[in-house]
Amino acid sequence: MCVMCKGRGKMEDRLSSFILELDERILIVKGVPTRVCSQCGEKAYRGEVSLRLEQIANTFKNSGDELTVTHYSDRAA
Repeated sequence: MCVMCKGRGKMEDRLSSFILELDERILIVKGVPTRVCSQCGEKAYRGEVSLRLEQIANTFKNSGDELTVTHYSDRAA
């Protein structure tokens, strides 16, 4: 059930891109397992996916890179 549209849509498993803008820097993670509402398009991540995205984001923050594009499955857990 989607919390944004109050259950009018069904949450479906899909792959999507996660984009993080940090100051003038950008991280794009492709192929992220995502729950997407069929009605409004709201995205939600399961706990383990959120933790993995946090790890990827922390690596990006420490890298100093201006732009990083990676695939979710390319990163070790």
